[in-house]
Amino acid sequence: MGRAVVAARWLDQNAERALMLPLYAFIALIIGGEGILRYLTNTQSAWGGAAAIQAFIFLSWVGCAYHVRHRTHIRFDALRNRLSPKLQLALQVLDDVMWLLLATVIVFYSSALARMHAGLGSTLEGTDSIPMWLAIATVPTSWVLIAVRAVQDLVRLANEFRTGRWPASGSAFTDIDTVGQDQPKH
Repeated sequence: MGRAVVAARWLDQNAERALMLPLYAFIALIIGGEGILRYLTNTQSAWGGAAAIQAFIFLSWVGCAYHVRHRTHIRFDALRNRLSPKLQLALQVLDDVMWLLLATVIVFYSSALARMHAGLGSTLEGTDSIPMWLAIATVPTSWVLIAVRAVQDLVRLANEFRTGRWPASGSAFTDIDTVGQDQPKH
């Protein structure tokens, strides 16, 4: 197996985690640094708050992609678990189709907004050099990842249907024993 295939598999399994950890660290450093700066000098940087907010937005959508991948996104399982397996399958397909539709709309409009800011040459609040389009481009980038995860889930659902295994919901928030542990690989 070539290195590119190994790297692609690792990226497929760990993309969200590889993005979330540095984002959390960046946000913590900015907030902590701003707190120390404010305490020691009674001032704050002009860019810290805006950078932390943009990083948090990116982090939120990357986390959404993680939960789409593991089928642990927000849904109403109390009702779904009482439905027939075929209806549960149909609802899971509907979930993924809705994610894809929403991703299409968000990628279209947020990409247009990023292009507009690139054309205007605007910068992140409080900076002279960080392009605003770069911060805005994290939204369509994240939603492309969400769309990829939804397509992967549709393929997984098709395979489960074809082999006679009914789709299982994610268990990260329904089973207290699995909280904080790696999710099963699908």
